[in-house]
Amino acid sequence: MQKRKDFIWKMGGQQGEGIESCGEIMATILAKEGYSLYSQRLFASRIKGGHTTFALRVALEQIMSIGEGVDFLLALDQETVDMHGGEVRDGGYIICDSKVNPDFSKFEGSKVHCLSLPISETAMKQGSLLMRNIVALGMSVALLGFDTKMFKDAITAKFAKKSQEIVDKNLQAFDDGHGLVMEQLGDVDIDTLPAPGKKDQMFLLGNEACALGAIAAGSRFMASYPITPASEVMEYMIKNMDKLGATIVQTEDEIAACMTAMGGVYAGVRGFTCTSGPGLSLMAESLSMASMAELPMVVIDVQRSGPSTGMATKVEQSDIDAACYNAHGDYSGIVISPTSIEECFYEIQKAFNLAEMYQCPVIFMPDLQQGLNKQSVPSFDLNRVPINRGKMMKESDLPALEQPHYFKRFELTEDGISPRTIPGMKNGLFLSTGLEHNEEGKPAEAPTMHVSQTDKRFRKLETVADNYEPFLNNAKYDEADVLVVGIASSRGAIEEAVAEFDQEGVKVNHLQLRLIKPFPAKQLQPFMDAAKKVVIVEHNKTGQLTNLFKINMHKKHKISSCLKYDGNPFTKSYVKNAIKEVL
Repeated sequence: MQKRKDFIWKMGGQQGEGIESCGEIMATILAKEGYSLYSQRLFASRIKGGHTTFALRVALEQIMSIGEGVDFLLALDQETVDMHGGEVRDGGYIICDSKVNPDFSKFEGSKVHCLSLPISETAMKQGSLLMRNIVALGMSVALLGFDTKMFKDAITAKFAKKSQEIVDKNLQAFDDGHGLVMEQLGDVDIDTLPAPGKKDQMFLLGNEACALGAIAAGSRFMASYPITPASEVMEYMIKNMDKLGATIVQTEDEIAACMTAMGGVYAGVRGFTCTSGPGLSLMAESLSMASMAELPMVVIDVQRSGPSTGMATKVEQSDIDAACYNAHGDYSGIVISPTSIEECFYEIQKAFNLAEMYQCPVIFMPDLQQGLNKQSVPSFDLNRVPINRGKMMKESDLPALEQPHYFKRFELTEDGISPRTIPGMKNGLFLSTGLEHNEEGKPAEAPTMHVSQTDKRFRKLETVADNYEPFLNNAKYDEADVLVVGIASSRGAIEEAVAEFDQEGVKVNHLQLRLIKPFPAKQLQPFMDAAKKVVIVEHNKTGQLTNLFKINMHKKHKISSCLKYDGNPFTKSYVKNAIKEVL
């Protein structure tokens, strides 16, 4: 009888040994077969060398976290055994390359099965150590009990452009690896997963989803400077720019990237830039100008572990303060965060809409776990988010101007949002600078005008939470023992923890925040009122999201934090333990 709902496979070694390639082949095939997948890459901040792993969680139902524990660990070196062997669950398997003479002594007497197999030697029989990952793939398929045909077809397709000889050698390496494990297993019955049936789904990075979402939102202009973990957004745009008729500018630094994108926005296109924490800091002055000039600018900030270079390939959610407060003066802007890789596609489209509806910068903040890792998601609906360009005027609707008057681009309206024109529109002329200005954009330093324009820039943001879903609502109970609130990639671990509490009879409500600024206090307060305790789950040391709750919410004595800042993602157990502490 089938008992397993999912399994976790992990492969480790040194960067440059084809570990990611092996994982990608497996994941791509299983995604096509309809399995739900979530992957995680852990690697050092260097081009080659340094310890790396590729983990893949495979399930029959939709999953949104990497899970915890490992069922099958494939190690190309002793370091992988030492660092990750303790993650292997009872009944799980470790396979290590016999070339390194692996030390399995700490597993003596345990229920973990340890196999020392000639991965390197088997690869060299086909003429190249580079085939170790294909040998390892064969071993993995044997352990997992999958049909070999779909994998061999994928290997054939992968190397078809080289030569038949290369194809044949890789197929033989796969078969040899598969055979070695089958010999070891003998009559052991591996509890694997049945084929779920093919689904209309995609397997992609959050960064790729962001890029696709920007394209779907109508953006055809990006200016950016490469930075880990955000570079894939620009790389994807560059690969597809010719198909789209798009313009992508790689600038000399993040300041130039932000200003160039702002220039595109001023000219009327949906321009954007993409960065991480250090780049966001450099953009602070430019974002202040975008706020003053009321330019609908979108900045994607894929958060990584800091400060400074920090751990550029590890997850953190520590740019919250920077996104909210980094720009100088009374800066008015919007900050939102997607709750999943799927939402990276849909919510970035809403970010473009919000930018133009409210005529201000919007910072869109996934984290590294979303940006740099792949998940299987239902194929995207290109028509789900309609384009909304806000108060963009048509030339035919503009009244004639009489000298010396300009168009009132910064008109003091009741809702704080002024009509907008773009250069070249007859009767739409206005002045736009970083200076405080009157309604026509002309410099004005009269105290009353500064107060009026400042009030206007903040007044327009009062309705953001009414026109945008500020959080994902998973609250089931009218009265809860605990309300748990997360942000970005913590969603999957929280949902799994909440599901277990439901089975245990503990009433836990869950909200996953999307809107960070302006903070949706009015919408959140009823859920806080209905809970005995509130736990804020976030990846940082200083409780940046927790502080926003304490600043903006009543009954702050209920609030406590679940903090994690070791570079690794949240797990179900970690979240459960934090909730148990307040029960």
